[in-house]
Order: sequence, then C-alpha cells, then structure tokens
Amino acid sequence: MVLKRSEILAGRMPIRAAQVRPQSPIAFPMKEGQFLQITDMQGQQVCDFVCFNRHDIDEYLSTAHTRGINNSMMLIKGMSLYSNRRNPMMVLLDDSVGRHDMLMPACDRLRYLNDYGIEDHPNCRDNFASVLGPYGIHYDHIPDPINWFMHVGLKARGELEIREPLSEANDYVLLRAQMDLIVAVSACPQDQNATNAFHPTDILIRVYA
Repeated sequence: MVLKRSEILAGRMPIRAAQVRPQSPIAFPMKEGQFLQITDMQGQQVCDFVCFNRHDIDEYLSTAHTRGINNSMMLIKGMSLYSNRRNPMMVLLDDSVGRHDMLMPACDRLRYLNDYGIEDHPNCRDNFASVLGPYGIHYDHIPDPINWFMHVGLKARGELEIREPLSEANDYVLLRAQMDLIVAVSACPQDQNATNAFHPTDILIRVYA
C-alpha cells in the first residue's frame, strides 16, 4: 500500500506512528509546532478526534467555538480549531477530502441501545474515556469531537442525514499543533448506519516534528 503524503512534510520522518483499530483508541502528547497526519487507510472510515491543552486540561477543543470563530459549519484548509477559551489549538494545513463533520457527538452505549437495541456496543465515548483517564480526563469531561471524514448532510428543513463518507483509501488531513496538546483519536466503530459505510476499518496516525 502506497500512503499519500502531504508535500508539506517533504524531508520529514514520523516520530510516532500507530494504526488505530475501531476498538483500540490512542491518546498521546504533542508539542506546539508538531504535525499530525490522520489517514483513512481503506476509505470511508470516520476518525473521532479531541484534544486538550497539555498544561491545563480544562481547556479543550470546542466544535462550537470552531464553528463560530470560522463562521462556518465546514472545515477548510487554513482554518484553525479553537478551544473553549477561543484560543487556536491546531490549524488544518492540508486535506485531500474536504468533507468532515463537527455537528455530531461521539457515539456512546446509550445511542446503540436506544436506536438499535444493542447493549454494550463498542463506541467512541468509551474509547476516549479509556485512553484519556490516565491524563486525568474522564468520561463526563470529554467534549464533542471533530469527526474527520464523516459526511453529514443538512436537509431542507434542517434535519441531519448521515451519509457514507467521501474519503477514499489513503485520503488524509494534516494539522499543526498551535499549543502543547494531549490528543485522542478513535476509529469510529459504528456499524449500524452509513457513518463508516457499515464496515468500520482502521485509521493511521503519524506525528512529525
């Protein structure tokens, strides 16, 4: 498999790489100025993403502030991701897809029970809690994520419609940290609707200095 690589990373080697499976989330620190590339390995797989100020976990990625400050429901190259204190946390440098979501919350156990009658289904909220706990970040303190590669349509009367992602194999986003961070990534395990085209697969993350 030949992975796509942004020209921005020319001459750089990753200092961290991990293949993230739908039931094996990851959390890790990043320094200001480092780059994060998130790759959809097989295509049509959503990556739930949250981050926190490494020195003050009460400051965290806010999708509401990101929408408000950018005056957009869509993320476009060059836009920053903002915290609940209106500080820039990361900037989107490159994007081979151009369609992502910052409206939907992370899936959780109750979502699967209420909507599909399934108990204890793997979910992004539990995924995040499992890897962020060691950093002192617990279940009820996890913010709404940015859902990279997720395709959510807005219908005429304002209804949201989950559609199959537009991402193809090896599509990616590239971000640069604008402060020291704790980052958490979950390959969404949703297999009951079109979020991941009904077939969750893996996400690849690579960090560059």
